[in-house]
Amino acid sequence: MEHEKEIQEIKERLKSVESQLKQKSRFSGFSIIVLIGIIFFVLFLIVVGLYQIVSGG
Repeated sequence: MEHEKEIQEIKERLKSVESQLKQKSRFSGFSIIVLIGIIFFVLFLIVVGLYQIVSGG
């Protein structure tokens, strides 16, 4: 009986760890998308600034 109880506790811990890993992977994917968006926005601003400099001169 004691072994069955230990096995059940281990299964519950495993489910908990799996759910935590799924939450972390979702957050990291979202943060990567946001970071790429910010980089593209900054590059866009640089290109517009360079165009303004070239066309103004």
